[in-house]
Amino acid sequence: MESLALAVAIIVAPAMFGGPIALLVTLWNPTKMSRFRKIFVYILASLSLLVGCFLIFENVSSGARNVGILGIATGLFSIWRVRKLASSNSSSH
Repeated sequence: MESLALAVAIIVAPAMFGGPIALLVTLWNPTKMSRFRKIFVYILASLSLLVGCFLIFENVSSGARNVGILGIATGLFSIWRVRKLASSNSSSH
């Protein structure tokens, strides 16, 4: 049973934590976003989107669907913020 709980935690963790962490990285000091931070946000947000879609379309439970929606929403918003900040920085220079 412990291995099943570990498998579920590994599957749900990117959607539950990846999107919000990516969003927090974009909110923290957004004017000085390095290339490493952008890549980090893209990786976390992509994992969050992928796992979130999996949780929504598998129709496991309503809690898993809500975690998937949270992961997708925060992942998309963090990618949008990185793209918006990159476009505003390039137009201002």
